[in-house]
Amino acid sequence: MSEPTAQSREQVERLLFAQLDARGMATEWLREASPRTALTAECRSLMADSTFRSNLATYLSANPVIMQSIETVLAQLAFSAGVHWQQAREILRPLAHRGWHLARWLPTFLLIDGPLGRLLRQRPSPFAERLQSEHASYPLLASARDAFNNDLFRKVRNGFAHWSFTWSGSNGSVQIAVFHFESGAKEAELSLLEAEALHYLTASVIQALDEELFRKVVASGS
Repeated sequence: MSEPTAQSREQVERLLFAQLDARGMATEWLREASPRTALTAECRSLMADSTFRSNLATYLSANPVIMQSIETVLAQLAFSAGVHWQQAREILRPLAHRGWHLARWLPTFLLIDGPLGRLLRQRPSPFAERLQSEHASYPLLASARDAFNNDLFRKVRNGFAHWSFTWSGSNGSVQIAVFHFESGAKEAELSLLEAEALHYLTASVIQALDEELFRKVVASGS
């Protein structure tokens, strides 16, 4: 299978981010012709600040689980990228299709509920402090942080964490219902495309932070 072209990737991104925009999430991402390029630029702008870079290095040193957990998630995503559910026996393809999606979604959703989420949202993280004080300078990062705080994202994340969700339909008509793990009350419902959009947003942030911040902090020894 050939690699997607930049044009086809941007078309997919617009389709996915339109799903989130309709839910009032990550609206800044839809405004960019190339969100990944803009996200990279924001990360590089942060790293150009020597004070921020030094503070981030100190924070990561005190919280090593952040980089370790991201490394594990990226390894899982790399593995999933090589899985071809279409090659499963025909009778097993619906289950293989579901498993392929869940194998990618679960680690990305749950990572935001752990140390990485604290890096994004809670002081004394220098990243959280910068996004709070200068959010207009980093619109994609701030918009992603707000999306991770969104009620829908939190309900989906919690539903997947407790395996309290149902999957109905097949292929593009899949609907996912999320339930409260204790009361059993339905809390949210979303399409396969919406769930994929939440995953894509989360994975994009994880990959950008890893490539543009964390690896460069380690490489520089700062």
